[in-house]
Amino acid sequence: MTPAEEILAATRSQREQLLQHPIYRLVASPHALRLFMRDHAFAVLDFMWLLKRLQLEFTGARQPWTPPSSPQLTRFINEIVLAEESDEDGRDGYCSHFELYLRAMQECAAPIGPVNAMTESLTKGNSVAQSLALSGIGQHVVDFVQFNAALASSGSVTQVVASFCFGREDIIPEMFQRLLDQFAAQGLQVPALEFYIRRHIELDEGHHGPLTRQMINSVCNTAELVAEAIEAAQTAITLRIRLWDGVVQQLLPQPLCV
Repeated sequence: MTPAEEILAATRSQREQLLQHPIYRLVASPHALRLFMRDHAFAVLDFMWLLKRLQLEFTGARQPWTPPSSPQLTRFINEIVLAEESDEDGRDGYCSHFELYLRAMQECAAPIGPVNAMTESLTKGNSVAQSLALSGIGQHVVDFVQFNAALASSGSVTQVVASFCFGREDIIPEMFQRLLDQFAAQGLQVPALEFYIRRHIELDEGHHGPLTRQMINSVCNTAELVAEAIEAAQTAITLRIRLWDGVVQQLLPQPLCV
């Protein structure tokens, strides 16, 4: 059994819980979709922090340049960065997937102010914690983003790779397909968001997911590192479940006060 297969087996219960989450059936109206997108935008943003940490670790993204230790891993990461940071935008141009998501939010009239406040604050040099406070976003989002920010800045390479693979690239196609199925069932017309989702499914399912599993197999070359990766992957998936829980609490009818 490869390290990736061991980690996948160890995270199966969390993975099933995430894929069976009620959020996918509750995003069934334009209002629900707007609330979902408002919060999910922060996960689209902090994904890039993890990716950029991996780029620093595995490629020659430093001055002065020196040859990276693994040309194969360099190639893997640079391929993912190319698509995530400068993909085809569906309009004969290029942009990041985060910018694609913002475009979809605007099309859906989703509240874009919180995530814009976050990125503007970060651009001014404020910390992640300060920027989250300025965004006014809910605690379920704050917890998710702070975990990923800490991981990207000070987590071990093994922890970052495991979270990136099993908390993101490897499971996103299945999560996103559930959203597409709901859009079709409810007759929601969201072409920009569908383009974003279908592009992610295409890239992650057919290319990026397998690449990140190869990264896992390269990095986790001892039993101790596999154990460390399992713990990181389980934590990443659990925090995604809590993020979805927080969104669901806003979508469900509030109980009457008696």
